[in-house]
Amino acid sequence: MTWYMLVLIFIALLGAFTLAYQIFKLTEVDARSRGLKHPKLWGLFSLSGNNGSGGLILYLIGRRKYPSTLTDEERGIINTRKKRACVSLCFIVFGAIGLIISIFTSLPQGF
Repeated sequence: MTWYMLVLIFIALLGAFTLAYQIFKLTEVDARSRGLKHPKLWGLFSLSGNNGSGGLILYLIGRRKYPSTLTDEERGIINTRKKRACVSLCFIVFGAIGLIISIFTSLPQGF
């Protein structure tokens, strides 16, 4: 494995971890604005699940009973977190595409 493949793997993993963190913080701010008890626990619960999103789906279904009372400061925080999540997705995509290209260019010519 060459050095640039390791860098691309690191970039993709960095994007995945930061995306998970941004989803955690988004869920925490939303749960706090809706008055749910234990918003950090809801943030952790949103990251759990078999496919990585089962807890988030359950949170989104369960939060409908509670009206949102977002302040302007919380809206700004949410918009900032959404932008950071988009950057994290770009890191994942860049790392994955770079890995695919590097794998196909390193294959022998007979394939």
